[in-house]
Amino acid sequence: MKKAVTIKDIAEQLNLSRNTVAKALNGQYVPEKTRELVLKKAQEMKYKSLGISHVETGARRYRILLVSGKPLNNMNYFVPLVQSIENYCFERSYEFFHHTYNVNRTPFSSFSDYVKELHPDGIVAIECFDRSFIGKLLNLDKPICFVDFTAYDMPLNKNYDIISTGDEKSVCDIVKLLISKYRAGSFTFVGDRRHCLSFHERYMGMLKGIISSRSEHSKRDDILCNDESFDYGNAEAIKTEILKLKYMPDCFICCNDFVARNVCNALKSLNVHIPQDTMVVGFDNVSEATAFSPGITTFSVDKEFLGSETLRTLIHRIENHNIPSRTITVATDTIFRESTDRLPHK
Repeated sequence: MKKAVTIKDIAEQLNLSRNTVAKALNGQYVPEKTRELVLKKAQEMKYKSLGISHVETGARRYRILLVSGKPLNNMNYFVPLVQSIENYCFERSYEFFHHTYNVNRTPFSSFSDYVKELHPDGIVAIECFDRSFIGKLLNLDKPICFVDFTAYDMPLNKNYDIISTGDEKSVCDIVKLLISKYRAGSFTFVGDRRHCLSFHERYMGMLKGIISSRSEHSKRDDILCNDESFDYGNAEAIKTEILKLKYMPDCFICCNDFVARNVCNALKSLNVHIPQDTMVVGFDNVSEATAFSPGITTFSVDKEFLGSETLRTLIHRIENHNIPSRTITVATDTIFRESTDRLPHK
């Protein structure tokens, strides 16, 4: 039996993306010349579903807008996440748009006009942590799913959900483990805990782990500089802050792997050995965790699942406007590496 012609086959023949071909075949917007080219080739190749929608009978084709509050530069984390979101849309013939909004340079009125003209059915918000921007975004009265969120309180009676990565419990568990296994008695958090909800949860997880083990902790033991004025990517700057600490902690809990790597670099310049003198824990399981020695103990989230779960959550909200705001937690896996591989005390 002759194999049926697929969208991929047509795309390869025309040197176009599958997304463009699918839009042309499903009556979505593409340039008219492109549409004519695709339809002609589909007829030539005897594409069986020509003129028939590729979505399930009765299903709606949604228009999805991905808004990022800044360029998504962390490629190891965001590329699989965004690709998963885009693939979810492609497989269901949803229209997908991506807009990067600069809070400091772009007036919200111009962004609001863009949204009104685009008229999306729902919005995915990534790296959107500015409380003022979030408030204005919610006032657009569009269904929204945030991947992470602001660390500050926001109204719960709005049309939005949050996808979280279970940070508080993950960090609490590893702190308790390091205390019981290695008798770690002191911890230092490194990062702006108010940067976003996930950083705040990581900080709170560390505190809960310490408290549950009946240990003591003070904010003076942490490096919590505001990241708008402090460069966490500068190992020398971190070194200066470490030198201000009253003592070297048994473990540094870092807001992410990028900061954890710079903490390692700062400690190396101070001739502090990891993990013998102190341990280091990061978060996200990106390239910084393994690029250099020592490998950093971290937490990994299935980024492809995170993306698809974000879209499933958004579609549910689009179809159920009046449900309460929810926070949906995606569990993480702990990845142990050399930075916490200290021989236990006898």
